[in-house]
Amino acid sequence: MITKPGNTSKKVTEISLIAPTEQLAKRTLEIIKQRNEDISVFVPIVKQDALSDAINIAKNLVNEGAKILISRKGTAVAIKEAKLNVSVVAINVLLSDYMEPIEIAKNVNGMVAFFTYDEMVDDIKSMCRMLDIDARFYMFKTDKDCEIQVKKAILDGAVLGIGGVMTQKYADKFNLKHITIENTEISINNAIDTARQILQIQKDELQKQNELKIQLERYRAVLNFTHDAIISIDENGTIDVINHIAEKIVKSSPGYALGKNIKQIVRNTDMINSLSLKEKELNQLMDINGTLVSTNRIPIVVNNEVKGVVATFQDVKVIQESENKIRRSLNEKGLCAKYNFKDIIGESSVLKSTISIAESYAFSDSTILIRGETGTGKELFAQSIHNSSSRHDGPFVAINCASLSSNLLESELFGYVEGAFTGALKGGKVGLFELAHKGTIFLDEIGEIPIEIQAQLLRVLQEKEIRKVGSTVRLPVDVRVITATNKDLIAAVKSKTFREDLYYRIGVLNLYVPPLRERKGDIVILSRFFFERNLGKDYTKYIDKFHEIMKRVEGYQWYGNIRELQNFVERICVMLQYQGTFYDFDQVIEEFVHQNDYIKMVSENSTHVVQSDKSLEKWEAERIMAALKNNDLSMQKAAEELGMSRSTLWRKMKKYNL
Repeated sequence: MITKPGNTSKKVTEISLIAPTEQLAKRTLEIIKQRNEDISVFVPIVKQDALSDAINIAKNLVNEGAKILISRKGTAVAIKEAKLNVSVVAINVLLSDYMEPIEIAKNVNGMVAFFTYDEMVDDIKSMCRMLDIDARFYMFKTDKDCEIQVKKAILDGAVLGIGGVMTQKYADKFNLKHITIENTEISINNAIDTARQILQIQKDELQKQNELKIQLERYRAVLNFTHDAIISIDENGTIDVINHIAEKIVKSSPGYALGKNIKQIVRNTDMINSLSLKEKELNQLMDINGTLVSTNRIPIVVNNEVKGVVATFQDVKVIQESENKIRRSLNEKGLCAKYNFKDIIGESSVLKSTISIAESYAFSDSTILIRGETGTGKELFAQSIHNSSSRHDGPFVAINCASLSSNLLESELFGYVEGAFTGALKGGKVGLFELAHKGTIFLDEIGEIPIEIQAQLLRVLQEKEIRKVGSTVRLPVDVRVITATNKDLIAAVKSKTFREDLYYRIGVLNLYVPPLRERKGDIVILSRFFFERNLGKDYTKYIDKFHEIMKRVEGYQWYGNIRELQNFVERICVMLQYQGTFYDFDQVIEEFVHQNDYIKMVSENSTHVVQSDKSLEKWEAERIMAALKNNDLSMQKAAEELGMSRSTLWRKMKKYNL
């Protein structure tokens, strides 16, 4: 049944849905029943101000224990802006939601006004053009904007409006015939799935916090900073714990400071002040008897009363030396993640939704399976998740599982001991899982991993320990695993080429990265970004010609996705720089259009075969040689200049026999 807010006879569920319309509420209830979900549905009562009523409902639900709220786009944004302590999931509008209204609109004699809270998706605009619908699109952000846009549409000659609940109100007020968009089962199910994933992440984190709460409150500073200098005082300022590192820094003989007041041992100390603050103070610089240190002061609070303070501190010079050593080591090994979510370029709603889900995954330590076609930027998402997680200070280790044979992959992943096989290095080798300890390992093209390695990988995920090749000793590892694939792993499971138990183990969280053809609005943004990056400040000289070229490939499908777009733009930039704007680009464009037609012709089972381009290969080989010469044959510097990883550069050098 549809529930009214504030009704205490029924306990508010963890996930609740606020439906602006009765039809959405009824459809959602049917889906909830089919899925056997425990989700309450609420409908605003005050129809004249449904948005404000929805926000009041949301406030009541949060007060009564709701953890996740689901609603349509405009209402969801309004609830977020109300800054309630709750996660909000928007029911995104899909093309399928507009099919029935568009069927009606195509028979309308006159202009049809489409009202939307956000930018209208390109597919709907394209559909209107295909059906010769005289359509205009009006966007609003607030209730007042909505009224203004409805009036404007009427002045523009609209005879029919299509939009949401807010525009329905003003359409009725100003006598404009109006159709309210209703969400389909697909969009409702997608929103419920997202809400369930977020709720599970919240529960997992809450469980961990509860398990550690007592232990953290009692031993937090000692357990987290045992490698640092430590001093603990009671509520009277008397030192009850001091380790030998702290004794050296405060220049105290062993045991002398114990039982003394902190003021007698450390001049100008702030530990006494921390007794009254009840808040931790982190990364504070202070001078302890002539030594500059970075200190953390953590009050010990029991039953809301401060019972003492623990201070940990390190010599600033030691910290700087350690950080520099770690950075040098990680950079030498290539174990750093360079990218963050802000580096993911695009403004499409589908990309923003993907980023939002990925950002929520960063708070969890569960395994992630990233699905997407070649060239969509799966590793970019993996690096961003790592850098937004609690493991961001740890290593990020990536490997392409398709690039190595079974034996090599096993030794790369798990390492080996000396004498494990002929040719084994003296002293053995550290595996990638061991290198990724306290960090993240990214297994790209996981679908290509040999079946015999899959069993070993499953044991690592289950037992959290590895066994090197040739060894009987098991080594515990603390690693977050992110995998990626462009294959249909479910089909691989059915064909027995991929283990079912491993599939469920790596896919606790799923992230789908959309191909470029599903976010066409981003093509212009991305191509302009690559264009300006390649040409620098000189890009303005060629911008008109570049726009002309990109306009001519507007219908290209970009099956190679962002990587293909980047290569195409880079090729155009080289020709513009060295051939000038008078170069005949017809051949280049014809090759891409022909390639597009060829892909469509030979595509089978969603696998796209791309015809080789010998001229492009020759150009790429020459470009690699030039980069190597420019950088004194340094592969690392050449790879950076070319915008690719060292492993990619090495593969291309082998391919072109350089």
